Amino acid sequence: MLRHRPFRCFYLALPLTAALAGLSGCADRPDLSGRVAPVDTTLPWPNLLSSPMISATTPADEAGTEAATALAGRAAALAARGRTLSKTPVLTQAERARLMAALARASAPS
Repeated sequence: MLRHRPFRCFYLALPLTAALAGLSGCADRPDLSGRVAPVDTTLPWPNLLSSPMISATTPADEAGTEAATALAGRAAALAARGRTLSKTPVLTQAERARLMAALARASAPS
């Protein structure tokens, strides 16, 4: 007869994880000196833009205006689709009745 042992995998994974974590400390660190630009500490921190400031910017040219119009149209279509999906039921009446019967069976005392 086979027994289910829920922690068997845990007891195998714990020593393996500890061994890998210990061995990772022995690895050489990669040389990043040529890949990372030095930081100039005399420069001021950059300013972050607020959301209203970003959304208030207007497109600079006609292509930007067309893109903004297309994006606004897509946003309106997505909002309309969301409203439609929120009004339609997910389950049919038969599926809902079947689900409620299964829940009643599961919660009934045995």
